[in-house]
Amino acid sequence: MYDVAVIGYGPTGMLAAILLGRAGHRVAVIERYRTLYNLPRVGIVHDDILRMFQEIGIEPRIAPATHFLNRYEMAHDDRILLSNDIEPYASHGWPEFTSIYQPAFETELDVEAKKLSSVEVHQGWRVTEITQGADSVSIVAEGAEGVTHVVKSQYVIAADGGNSFVRSALNIELEDLGFDQDWLVIDAKQKRGVLDRPPLRQFCNPQQPGMTMQMGPDHRRWSFMIFPGEPQAEAMKPENVWKRLSRPEGGTPDDYELIRVASYKFQSKVAKAWRVGRIFLAGDAVHMMPPFLAQGLCSGFRDAHNLAWKLDYVLRGLAADALLDAYVAEREPNARATTIESMKVGLNVNERDPEKVKARDAQLLALQEAKARGDATKQLIAFRVPGFKQGFVARNAPGAGDVFPQGRVRRAEEEGLFDDLAGRGFMIVYRGASPLDAIPNEILDFFFSLGGHFVEIADLANAGAQAFADLDGRYIGLMNALGCDILLKRPDYYLFGACRMAADLLSLMQDVRAQLST
Repeated sequence: MYDVAVIGYGPTGMLAAILLGRAGHRVAVIERYRTLYNLPRVGIVHDDILRMFQEIGIEPRIAPATHFLNRYEMAHDDRILLSNDIEPYASHGWPEFTSIYQPAFETELDVEAKKLSSVEVHQGWRVTEITQGADSVSIVAEGAEGVTHVVKSQYVIAADGGNSFVRSALNIELEDLGFDQDWLVIDAKQKRGVLDRPPLRQFCNPQQPGMTMQMGPDHRRWSFMIFPGEPQAEAMKPENVWKRLSRPEGGTPDDYELIRVASYKFQSKVAKAWRVGRIFLAGDAVHMMPPFLAQGLCSGFRDAHNLAWKLDYVLRGLAADALLDAYVAEREPNARATTIESMKVGLNVNERDPEKVKARDAQLLALQEAKARGDATKQLIAFRVPGFKQGFVARNAPGAGDVFPQGRVRRAEEEGLFDDLAGRGFMIVYRGASPLDAIPNEILDFFFSLGGHFVEIADLANAGAQAFADLDGRYIGLMNALGCDILLKRPDYYLFGACRMAADLLSLMQDVRAQLST
């Protein structure tokens, strides 16, 4: 009997297995393919994903395979309609966009998962049956040479992709949100160093919508719409690929070596159920979105990170099973909003109606002019994933469900990112007098049983020996914005809530206990 079985060993399943395995739970991973894919599918990760890589300790090892995309452009026939600077130090302490060569981080995730004694990875096993009872789930999988294996676990995370066997076996339907286009994706390796190409540019050309970006230090990606009636096999022929790349932002066989040419159907679908009993869907198994905001894989990582800490608390007896419903309440609206916004961007940049194209170009140029005058904010294009309105959040408290940011802090001689120095898990971050004395011992014991701890924050001028100096002003600024001196952080990167003073903290902590025990 395993604690959790993870079906699918793509990035979403890998992260879930690592987080649960590190928490001490026995995890079985079942993957139908014998080896990793070893070709790039995703080209960009966002700041919260790099924070996850930081948490599991692989960020320094994948850094050589990353490249900061400092600019995002929308262009029509070589005319820049709108240029947006990318934030190099966003909310989670990392660049807003970072391009990456996917095999590099998948390799490191694989290393981390397989070195955990609590995690068993079974590659080359194909799930053929899944059933669940009151206390467990039974999985039948076919391994090498037709050998049948039966795996039983308390819970299952189905991260088995867009063609999910588990989703089909559970008869879960997909809601189609209305985006359906065929696209050609071209990945190439540079032959002679980084060429003079845009970091990240959308081609808003009605005659050929597309995109290009630098992907890590040594690779580049292009994507082009495949027009209705155009055979996909023809579009993928090398001679036709090079024809599409015959443009200023493209390249020649002297510049690049093609490493992957594939056709994809860009879709927008969300599963109508995310949980069935002890089985949870995650990643592409539960949502599929167009790639125009580079949020697909990132959304899968968010699923895994959100669900893993909740399963950990339930399995350790620190929370009731009902906490797992908060996974659905938090991630479904979040992923749906991200999918819809991705559709909007895609439909805008891919517009082919001449009058609508003209109106769009005029609107984007006006935004660019406003930006040049200093009359517009930076966030002209960038989409920030929304926080939580429901789920495991405080009732009627400031900041509930908002991001808990990561900034640089210093204490004594140590300086670095907040998570590395102050720690992770449940946390009460406060300024001024310690609220400890205002909390009854019974509530403190409960909070400490969750692994919770208290962290004092102060501005640089007032930081005492035990306080963390807020070098960027992120925490003091957040407290000022919320009108609060105390922040109660969840085990992930979000706030349970905030309060003005120590006297108010007791009710906030009682709310935590009530929701965990319900």
